[in-house]
Amino acid sequence: MIMTDLFTLNPEIRGVNKKVFWEVVNELPDGAIIRITPFTQELRRRGATISEESTSRYMRYARLQWGWGVDFEAQGKGVYILRRQQ
Repeated sequence: MIMTDLFTLNPEIRGVNKKVFWEVVNELPDGAIIRITPFTQELRRRGATISEESTSRYMRYARLQWGWGVDFEAQGKGVYILRRQQ
């Protein structure tokens, strides 16, 4: 859930897993190919406690529920392409 600071109107991302996920996604360029296993391992290395299933769920939620301006196109077999919305 994204909360808004009333004084700065900047979104505050709550939860360690979601923060780590968003930080890593922000570092990736548009069109980056993401393989779910190494991507989840990188999230864990940075402090997230997340499963591959949760990682793929976060990828769906980033566009559908959180409105972060990114989409992950499934390519099959745990491979996704990151698309930034213009």
